[in-house]
Amino acid sequence: MAGSELNECPAALQRLETLPMSDDQLSQFRRSIDNIDAAFIHMLAERFRITQAVGHYKAELGMPPADPIREQEQIKRLRKLAEEAGLDPEFSEKFLRFVIDEVIRHHERIADGPS
Repeated sequence: MAGSELNECPAALQRLETLPMSDDQLSQFRRSIDNIDAAFIHMLAERFRITQAVGHYKAELGMPPADPIREQEQIKRLRKLAEEAGLDPEFSEKFLRFVIDEVIRHHERIADGPS
């Protein structure tokens, strides 16, 4: 099965579940998952480095840590991207809400100054 077929998600994944997998096949899938996970962690770390800079900038200007309008715009935009990518938009919203909440906590700590 070609990697591009996996991008067609639900049907391709259902077909995978019915196929017997050799250890080599399973290992290859797991290596791919591990690579994606590593890239994801690095991207998430970079996102948090940037949001930390945003938090410091907001604190310098006396802006509030949270921006509900921006958050709703982001959720709407990423739900649409999730739908286009074949990812459950509810899941993507929950994940994004978790990230946003963590960013807000960071911004609050920055605004409160060193402890």
